Amino acid sequence: MSELIHNFGIDWKLLAAQAVNFFVLLIILKKFAYGPVLTILRQRRERIEQGISDAEAAGEKLRESEQEKEQILKTAHVEALSIVNTAEETAKKHGEEIIVHANKKVETVVADAKRLIEEEKSKMGDDVLRGGRELVRLGIVKVLGKLPAAERDEVLIEEALKELKTINVRR
Repeated sequence: MSELIHNFGIDWKLLAAQAVNFFVLLIILKKFAYGPVLTILRQRRERIEQGISDAEAAGEKLRESEQEKEQILKTAHVEALSIVNTAEETAKKHGEEIIVHANKKVETVVADAKRLIEEEKSKMGDDVLRGGRELVRLGIVKVLGKLPAAERDEVLIEEALKELKTINVRR
């Protein structure tokens, strides 16, 4: 074997020195390169794991907030329907009150109109009687050809007016 080692040109001293250099280099690299790189990788892995757990927590909070939003929207929808129903009932109530008030006003206007019509009928009746009295008097003058005495004139006029009233009542 020593011949084989000699044929390959291996020097034990040089091999031992290289082994020592390799182990020194290995210790230096482990301390100054491999150790910090492993520390950086470990910290990075921890940050990634923390980020993943934070993302999962954020996702859970998002789902919770979505559920809360849906619940709030449902509640708001129910409240809105309640408000609309209340407004409709109030509007119907006020509408009915307005109709009742309008009907009362119409009844008042109709009653006033009827009263005015009756007053006008009464005035017209009085005017017709006055005009009828004069007309009857002129008719009597034409028929008799002369103006009768005042008493006879009044009696004839009153009878003619009574006859006119009974004719108007029948109509």
